[in-house]
Amino acid sequence: PSARLWRSSAGRASMMKMAGMRGVHILLLLAMVGRASGQCYLLDADALCEVCWKTTYASTSDSVGVTTSAECPAGLVEAWDVPPPESMTALISYPVTWSVNFNLTAFPVIQAGPNASHIPHANLHSCIASRGVCSPFVANSPGLSTHTKALKSDTTVNGNSGSVTFTTDLSLTKEQYTIIAHVRFFVPPSDPSLPNIKYDMAIGASRNVLPQTTLCEPGSVYDIATDTCNICPPGTHQQGLNCTMCSTGTYAPVEGLSACIPCEAGYTDLEGQTSCVSCPALTQRRPTSPGKSVAECLCLPGSYAKYGVGKGCLECPTGAVCPGGLERPYPKRGFWGDVACDFDPEWGNSSCPGFDSFIECNPVTDCAGGPEFSCEAGHSGHLCKQAQPGWFIVGGAFWLECGESGHFVGIVGILAVVLVWLTINKVASGNYDAMDIALLFVQITGMVSTFGLKWHSNLNLVNTALGIANFDVDFVTPLCLGKWTGVDSFYVQLTLPAIYAAGCLIYYGTIYLYRRYVSKNESLSMEDWGRWLSTSLVNKVASFIIVMYHTLCLKCFQSFSCKVFPDGRSFMKFAPDVECWKPDHISMVVISALYIPTVLVGFPTYLAFMIKRAEDNGTLHNPAFMETWSFAFSRYDPGYKWWESVLTLRRFSIALISVAFDTSLLQAALTIIVLVFLLIWHTHTRPFVSDQID
Repeated sequence: PSARLWRSSAGRASMMKMAGMRGVHILLLLAMVGRASGQCYLLDADALCEVCWKTTYASTSDSVGVTTSAECPAGLVEAWDVPPPESMTALISYPVTWSVNFNLTAFPVIQAGPNASHIPHANLHSCIASRGVCSPFVANSPGLSTHTKALKSDTTVNGNSGSVTFTTDLSLTKEQYTIIAHVRFFVPPSDPSLPNIKYDMAIGASRNVLPQTTLCEPGSVYDIATDTCNICPPGTHQQGLNCTMCSTGTYAPVEGLSACIPCEAGYTDLEGQTSCVSCPALTQRRPTSPGKSVAECLCLPGSYAKYGVGKGCLECPTGAVCPGGLERPYPKRGFWGDVACDFDPEWGNSSCPGFDSFIECNPVTDCAGGPEFSCEAGHSGHLCKQAQPGWFIVGGAFWLECGESGHFVGIVGILAVVLVWLTINKVASGNYDAMDIALLFVQITGMVSTFGLKWHSNLNLVNTALGIANFDVDFVTPLCLGKWTGVDSFYVQLTLPAIYAAGCLIYYGTIYLYRRYVSKNESLSMEDWGRWLSTSLVNKVASFIIVMYHTLCLKCFQSFSCKVFPDGRSFMKFAPDVECWKPDHISMVVISALYIPTVLVGFPTYLAFMIKRAEDNGTLHNPAFMETWSFAFSRYDPGYKWWESVLTLRRFSIALISVAFDTSLLQAALTIIVLVFLLIWHTHTRPFVSDQID
């Protein structure tokens, strides 16, 4: 055995000369080998049994101790789980795994010191076979032995058994080696006053590491088993002595590449790819990005990421501008979007379900659009329909600043409109047939002008001038005097006939009191004045209802018209400051539901019935009846005295069309149908007394 283990004196002298002080380790090794009597790998390098070196200490001051070696006793088992390969090539890294099992009753492994592990040291020793035997005590010395990195671990306990496993990578140069797996641990001595007993275990294997003797073409690696060059397959490239998978961001479409190709347009988020994945629809990769993730694919100009990055982009919504990338859409000029809707394009999160909905403004000149979601000067709120503080609106088309004399401007504007209304009502309550027909034409034209058709900008002034005949309390908004909302407008408009009646009553009462008590004119008795007041008041209020009839219709119908906005809430389409189905709006709906049958339908129906009955029973030309109601029937031929109700029906129908339908072309088409039908009816009946008026 000694001849096999130590070769010859000449070899020993040669090795001592090369290793210098390493000779001390060799002498110690010889002493321990002698005591091992050729056990296990010390005699047969491929033997599968373990060798144990036991070191005991005579006292706490003994730092050397006495070491003996032998085949490991029962209760200690070490084995290769993944041994070094039978065929090894120089400079190639191989994974190696070994494990140790303990009988903890016979070998109660301990942690020898604070923060120590049960196994404080484990590694592989690879000794050049020609230099002699290999033991755990041979130092890491060039030309003699190489060590892998030292490992440590605690045991896994299962009852009376303990186990531990180690894995490391082994790479060697060309040579014949004896490779041992070394494990060190401590057990307590029988005498507690003595230091712990140290055990070193090792199991061995003999391996011949062959050189890289064959030069392969780029993109190929040498296979020692077949002694051939293997071409690296698609998805891999040659990296040193191995074929390595392409990293993320690169690909290898064909075999035999020495370097993978970076993705230029798409991406690869997995290793070993043979092609790049195309970016989702309507996206492109950032030019400077590495192409390792779909998150690098951003929206093209004209699209936006509704569902988040990496999930494809959608075409830009109608009425919006989409810069692309991670930018959110914003409204074009003439469209409105809710700037309060926050949006995270990276994750596709938004506080508003319709953040990408953009509504065309009516008129389009109200909304400036742009990245700031701007309204034109003076406009604010939903659909830019509200006035900013310090501004007021004339005719729904002209937005003016109040200025320093805002209160004066507001009062003068309102008084001017009221004066015009009184003049118009005076004409309507009299027998000015041509003027009355012209007023009806102007009112219908005013309603048609609100349709969202492509009206020429020069018509704004004309439509505004015509709009004063609509008796709309919003014609001049009193914003310079204080707050004015859609709710205020609704209630003032519907109570305007009552307000007018109260004004007439105050006016006539003041005249009577002045004549009776100031001028001392006692010719007019209270009873006579009461009859005159009743006749005049009914005449004035009834004619007032007729001239403002279509505006009353609009206000009532509009209370039922709601529009869902991007934040998911609904607001009145024609008063976007009023949220639908909230207390204010519910009150408006209830009042409209009562107002429509009682006033809008009931009044013209009552008027037609009363005139027809008076005509039938011969009281139509009664002086009192004529004074009260002649404005409604005197211009019509017998048999058609009720025709005023037909004209009222025309305004009712067009008002309903303008509110019930959103599409401007449909509004225009239905209005034409109504007007043509009534025109044919009128042509057939020719209801006016005057042929010229017909």
